[in-house]
Amino acid sequence: MIIEARNLSKKVIFNDEEIVILDNINLTVNASSSLAVIGPSGSGKSTLLGILAGLDKPTAGEIFIKEEPLHLLSEEGRAKVRKDSVAFVFQNFELLSGLTALENVMLPLELKNKKNAKDIAINYLERVKMHSRLMHYPQQLSGGEQQRVAIARAFACEAEVLFCDEPTGNLDSSNSEMISDLIFESFKESSSALIIVTHDILLANKCDEKIELLDGKIL
Repeated sequence: MIIEARNLSKKVIFNDEEIVILDNINLTVNASSSLAVIGPSGSGKSTLLGILAGLDKPTAGEIFIKEEPLHLLSEEGRAKVRKDSVAFVFQNFELLSGLTALENVMLPLELKNKKNAKDIAINYLERVKMHSRLMHYPQQLSGGEQQRVAIARAFACEAEVLFCDEPTGNLDSSNSEMISDLIFESFKESSSALIIVTHDILLANKCDEKIELLDGKIL
């Protein structure tokens, strides 16, 4: 088991009123398995992803990555777990504009002190068919190409858990299908657990399991 959430809740105070964002969430995710989190806007999907990834802390409940109790760790401790065990693909790509495609993929590898970071980055960029665009900057790439670079960056880290937050949300239908295929082609070649937050039902249906959130609860 890579991820386990027990009775997770998230509440915030707004204008002196308590708002429940997540309510008693329980789930587990195993290595080499995939989970889609679906539901309407405002259902708590992105909040759940943030807590599962250690970007945020729950108000109540427990969350473990590789048996590390994220709910008990400081921000510094959670950051270390993310650095060692987690990778992300975001809706807005989150590429650094001053770095080439190759440099964007190399950066997290260099932060992990990976040997042969350049060779690893080139290999993963070739897997997503970006070998001819290595030296291009994000502003020189289409949305679909930028997301391919982001996928290469995420899988190159060989993290135990890969989180995808609406990875096809900013793409047209043809690019969405291509990115969906690339995510799962890369996933099948890895041993990572894959968690996808998405409105894209076709993408969600490719996962081993789906959960649907409504008003912060699993239906």
